[in-house]
Amino acid sequence: MEANIAKRLKWVQLYEQFQNAGVVCLKCGISRSTLRKWLKRYQSEGIEGLRDQSKRPKTIPFKKVDLEEEAKILDLRKC
Repeated sequence: MEANIAKRLKWVQLYEQFQNAGVVCLKCGISRSTLRKWLKRYQSEGIEGLRDQSKRPKTIPFKKVDLEEEAKILDLRKC
């Protein structure tokens, strides 16, 4: 098991044992929002939810289009 997954699983198990986020966060040196994020992922996806996920944005709001792509788009819109 990867080190990050094992560490996150330990946080989740500690929370399940103590049922107190404050105690777990102080003991592990993490924020409550971090603990909540991993708890939510663990509850919805199990151990697979504790894996690192891509930080790449799913959309690019203002992606620039070059002239060649713009010409293709305009040609498609003519139809």
